[in-house]
Amino acid sequence: QEKEKIVASISNSPKPPAERITLTLPVLNAARTVVFVATGESKAAILKRILEGDEENPLPAALVQPHTGKLHWFLDESAAKELTVPFEKHSIL
Repeated sequence: QEKEKIVASISNSPKPPAERITLTLPVLNAARTVVFVATGESKAAILKRILEGDEENPLPAALVQPHTGKLHWFLDESAAKELTVPFEKHSIL
């Protein structure tokens, strides 16, 4: 929800590490390129929410939409298995 600062300190994150700093949405959305990488079946449901959801309170990753830059998602088949939106499929060598 931060709209002014470029970096925010987190002291009670539910995911490790509990204390950290993070780039805020203004920085990410001003970037030339933003890349997300997700692997594994355990990410499938959350990726569906992020990439296809229409939630009143979307997850933070769903709010990353670079104003003039590019957004790339790199997913393995297990992570992408619940997606219904079209996406490019590339094989690994």
